[in-house]
Amino acid sequence: MKSKTGIFIGEALIANPDHPIEKLNFKNVNLEDDGLIRILEACNANKNIKKVTLGFVSSSGLKIMARTLKINKTLEKLKFQEHKELRWEEDSKKVFIDLLKTDTNIVKVKFEPADKKDATEGHKMFKKECAMFVKKIKKEHKAENDRNDRIESCSNENMFNNLLELIENKDDHEKMPVRKFFNNTFGTLLNDAIFALMKKQEKSKSNTVFTMQGSIKFVAQYLQDHMPESEAAGDSEEEEDETDQA
Repeated sequence: MKSKTGIFIGEALIANPDHPIEKLNFKNVNLEDDGLIRILEACNANKNIKKVTLGFVSSSGLKIMARTLKINKTLEKLKFQEHKELRWEEDSKKVFIDLLKTDTNIVKVKFEPADKKDATEGHKMFKKECAMFVKKIKKEHKAENDRNDRIESCSNENMFNNLLELIENKDDHEKMPVRKFFNNTFGTLLNDAIFALMKKQEKSKSNTVFTMQGSIKFVAQYLQDHMPESEAAGDSEEEEDETDQA
């Protein structure tokens, strides 16, 4: 099978960038450079493609991969095989490694040398370098995902749902004096507290305000500091009664 396979399939996917396809597999297929380019361009055009097996890749094809995928931010897994005649040269491997140094989303790279028995030092080093940079990419993505999760946990909707769950779980606070306060003032005062939190987060440089615990603590403190006079007076009377009984 020659390059026309990649050309036809690649052009079809480019013409239909929203087609819900997640994986392409051309194992043991020689797409040649023209077909390889079209398949890689299809991976750039169709954001749904997460995994691709490219079959036999020549030394020039390795450079084409690096050059074409440089703008790709959605492909996650990449597999390919060394061309049996057009073996990978050192400069081609270096160009591909440079791809993994860019802002790429690739978290898995797997390749097969043309001769599995010929595990040259160059191929060993190429494999180690790929593994090292992929590991770094995974670590960076995890840190970014954790940061996004923290920000999401502090969104108005999450804050509202967490506090609502606290209020509705009466078993946990049946005897708490604040229950009457929540029932009477939940609506307006909580909205004011969340608005104040948003303003604080916009101005603050501290990550503490962006954590769930920090945000809930801020809202709780705001509610306490802005307690209606009637509720504050009610709490004072309860404290006096407790003191008299003691």
